[in-house]
Amino acid sequence: MKIRKAEPEDDPAIARVHVDAWLETYRGLVPDTYLDRLTYEKRESLWKKNIQSLKIILVEDEREVVGFATWDYSSTYENYDAELSSLYILQSFHRRGAGKALVSFILNNVKGKGCQRLMVKVLSENPACQFYEGMGGKKVEEITITIDGKSLEESIYSWTLEEMSAEF
Repeated sequence: MKIRKAEPEDDPAIARVHVDAWLETYRGLVPDTYLDRLTYEKRESLWKKNIQSLKIILVEDEREVVGFATWDYSSTYENYDAELSSLYILQSFHRRGAGKALVSFILNNVKGKGCQRLMVKVLSENPACQFYEGMGGKKVEEITITIDGKSLEESIYSWTLEEMSAEF
């Protein structure tokens, strides 16, 4: 597995992973009406814009992009100075080190920039909650969000970076 910074020409690959990961992971958790509207074309348009403004890293196997993550040195919540805003890995690459490599890169990056607390929001029913706990994230809060009229619980996980070792 190789980690690298996303480039503008990567937006089709990011869109493919984004849509496929949502369909693989969220079917049965979020309304089908929402999932059925996801398309590569719409997501490619979104990522064409996002790639200019977000910090994005990719994970590749020897053939293709199999996952990506985005983060920022600020947060939508005042108690945090960094936020892991997305992490998507194709299901066939779960439990093969791709997610751990991406999160470790981000934890080291934000700690290196002097950030003290990183957070991520994840649907509470998402099996990824166990992954974040395994990476040292602490569940600190639950909030309710709405997707296509359905109320869903979202968990907030947090890392206090000063308490963590130099390498994750």
